[in-house]
Amino acid sequence: MSSVHMGVRLLISRLASAQTRASAARGLGVLCGLGFLITLVVLAARGGLERWFFALLVWALFVYAPLRIMLEAAGTLAPTLRRRLAAEAAGDARRFASPAGTELAVDRLLEQKVVMPRIATPVQREKARDGAIAVLLALRARAGKLPAGIAVALGCLDRWVADIGPWAQCEAGQNIQLRWREVRALAAMAAMTKVLLAADETAKGTSGGPHDRAGGGLARFLDACLDYCDDLALEVDVPVWEEPALDLRISPTLAEGVRDAWKVFAETGAPALEARKAFIDLLLASPRPTRSTVS
Repeated sequence: MSSVHMGVRLLISRLASAQTRASAARGLGVLCGLGFLITLVVLAARGGLERWFFALLVWALFVYAPLRIMLEAAGTLAPTLRRRLAAEAAGDARRFASPAGTELAVDRLLEQKVVMPRIATPVQREKARDGAIAVLLALRARAGKLPAGIAVALGCLDRWVADIGPWAQCEAGQNIQLRWREVRALAAMAAMTKVLLAADETAKGTSGGPHDRAGGGLARFLDACLDYCDDLALEVDVPVWEEPALDLRISPTLAEGVRDAWKVFAETGAPALEARKAFIDLLLASPRPTRSTVS
């Protein structure tokens, strides 16, 4: 009984996501539509098709409307329930061993470790969450691969954030929508990478990611990326990125490929399964960047 109760709580908690609620509402509408059509077929077989309007009222007012109200009511309770479940799972050493545990752990890390820039919308937060969950689930049976994936993501971000300022000033200077789209994709990837870094530290008790750069940790670098996103999006004269470069050597071709794959995923409406898989496959198949020998 306790497992059933837990399953129901998890199911309701997933309604905290606006995308999940929208999908559930669409599914409910489709099911009610199919139910109405089946009712019409039965009425036609019995010679009572003239009652179609009564059947429509029954499905609309007594089936769809109450269930939709229950769905929206559950959606208001879901965020609090989700946080409670994530807090309960925080002490479980095997929380990354199951899909449900991974989702809850990522939710908690995203809430505690990541401050999204003002330019970001809930969509970018969802993309960061979905990307982090997909990476962690893909690597459950591949020990030692998460730090390599984090290193690739960091190498990509290091080049991206250095290049985006001049690009925003010159090529996208008169197109604010183009600039915002690029900045939001950058913010989502930085948020995802910070969640992965925190997950690796949580799982191992220490950072298993690439070596910290001088003057601060990798988490601080990612926070600086997120802060820079608002400067990029809101300032007319874009300030130059002044953070020291990470000591990771990644080929420009690889960095551009990872960035482009992420942008496709970030700009594709949910669930974007193919775009997410393409990004994950490229990220995890890429060789781990090496540290520069130059001090």
